[in-house]
Amino acid sequence: MADTDSDSDSGIYKIAAQLRAESRSLYNRLRSIEADGDFVRSAASAQGSYPVVANERCGLWYVDPTLSYAQTVYFKSTDGHAGQWRFSLRRANTHLLSVLASHGGCILVDSTRRGKSMPDAFARTVPLWCAVWNAAMGRDATVHVPEHIVSPSEQVQMQALVAGFAAQLQESAIDVAAATRGIDRPLQPLWVGHDSSVHVETKGEFIPVICLCASAAQADVRVEGMLGGRPSFRYVQGAADDHETWALGLTPRLFWKHRRTLLAGSPDTCEPAVRRLVSEAEDVSEGWFSFVRQTNVAVGGRLAGRPPECWANFDTVINCGAPEYPANVEAAAADGSLSGRYLFLPIPEGKRGQVELGKAIGPALDFVRALVSDPTKRVLVHCSQGADRSVGIALAILTRYFGDDGKCWATLYVFFVICDWC
Repeated sequence: MADTDSDSDSGIYKIAAQLRAESRSLYNRLRSIEADGDFVRSAASAQGSYPVVANERCGLWYVDPTLSYAQTVYFKSTDGHAGQWRFSLRRANTHLLSVLASHGGCILVDSTRRGKSMPDAFARTVPLWCAVWNAAMGRDATVHVPEHIVSPSEQVQMQALVAGFAAQLQESAIDVAAATRGIDRPLQPLWVGHDSSVHVETKGEFIPVICLCASAAQADVRVEGMLGGRPSFRYVQGAADDHETWALGLTPRLFWKHRRTLLAGSPDTCEPAVRRLVSEAEDVSEGWFSFVRQTNVAVGGRLAGRPPECWANFDTVINCGAPEYPANVEAAAADGSLSGRYLFLPIPEGKRGQVELGKAIGPALDFVRALVSDPTKRVLVHCSQGADRSVGIALAILTRYFGDDGKCWATLYVFFVICDWC
């Protein structure tokens, strides 16, 4: 009898796990992202003409590229975890200040997983960021928080940290006066979500940093399809989170460009359509590359490293974990013709690549040492999108071998540490 009960329980757990997996299928995720993106467009429109700025990395999925501002920001939720609040000088987001000065405000976009109405990055990290910069400018440094999320006790504890963080900011290499030029009022965060007012009134007393949460605080809710239209789907809160585990190589830009095609069929046809698109796509961002000013080092996406074109453009290619082109693999293995010219660094995308990125810096520096000192040699550092892993390796090369004027100092050894990546 016990064995029968055990088998029954095991069967129930398997069914439940299967249902959970199906509810978070690729089709359900993309339909949820599309629905949340429609909300972002509507809510952003209600705020007027403020630029829409995606918070890396998840926020990029919810903002149609035709709507978003060219720049992005990086406010980490872990910087706002209760009892672990911090103002990171590595993530000071100084470029956002110029946006705020030029436009008188902005709309930040991100989402959160099941169980929350606002990500910690918006409920705590951004409020602390605003208060610290206000303190550094000598303005009102009150920590404004969403009262329905952050308790008065937590707010008091955060407030006690502001003066110390502001002192660290002022003592750092960041030029506070230059960074805040044009900021004529205090910065203040405001919050917009599915369960709050879509329009926020500012009255000109402060510069609003509007935190727009794209996801609704609900999960596994079936959204019925329209008669004669697309089929129903199950809503996934925070569907875009950890995209490297489910997106199959699809990027936010590709999704918004081809979303109608990808979602036109049934849930069964969605995954094959995504795989086909990814394999065939020649997305502009993935083929793009650009040389770092006054150096012979370029950063680019996967297509920048495609043979034979890459060898016409570059003398050396460092692939930071993007899928390898067979021609490069075969040439490297067959006759050694790419010896000293091609290096593959197996760095996973996203959070999973933190440790491997650190391990890859040494081999990358050794590989290019003799090359960077010769200005006639062109070096490409690329990953899938040219926006994360390749930037980290390129930054290591530039820090080690180049001065501020772009001139190579490869004979000078500089100690440095790159940490807390992603």
